[in-house]
Amino acid sequence: MKTYTIRPLDTTSLALSDAVDLLCSNCPSESERYEKSRLVTEIRPADAQPFYRKFFGAYDFDGTLIGVGGIKAADWASDTHILYMMAVNKDHRGKGVGAALESIRIQWVRDKFPSGRCLVSTSHKKRFERWGFKTASEVNNRHLMILEF
Repeated sequence: MKTYTIRPLDTTSLALSDAVDLLCSNCPSESERYEKSRLVTEIRPADAQPFYRKFFGAYDFDGTLIGVGGIKAADWASDTHILYMMAVNKDHRGKGVGAALESIRIQWVRDKFPSGRCLVSTSHKKRFERWGFKTASEVNNRHLMILEF
C-alpha cells in the first residue's frame, strides 16, 4: 500500500530547508558533493528556459518530506537533462519512493521536451536500466548512463 505522494517540491523556505537537510543526512558518503551551502543554492527553483532546475518531493501521509530528487538542464550541451540530487529517508527505503521519484522526473522531462537525452551518474546500474538508460562509461564502479528520447 502506497503511503506517500510525489509532487513538485514546495518552494517555501521551510520546505527547501527540509529538502537540504534530507539530502545532507541521507547521503553522508557523498558529503563533498552534497555540502549544505551548495545544496541551498542548487535546490532553489529555476524555471527559466533553457537552464531550468526542477525538484520533486515525496511526502508521507502527514505531509512530511521523505524523499527528494532533481532534474536540470545541462548548461554545456543542448537538449541534455541531468537527474541529480536524490535521497530517500532511511525509514522509507525499499517502499518504492526512489523508483517513484525517478519515474516522475523522467516522465516530466519527456512531457516537456520532444527529444533529447537524460544523464545520470550512479553506482546502481540496474536501477536505471529499467527505465531504458544505457551505460556510456564506468569509472570506479560509477556508471554514467544515458537515456535518449
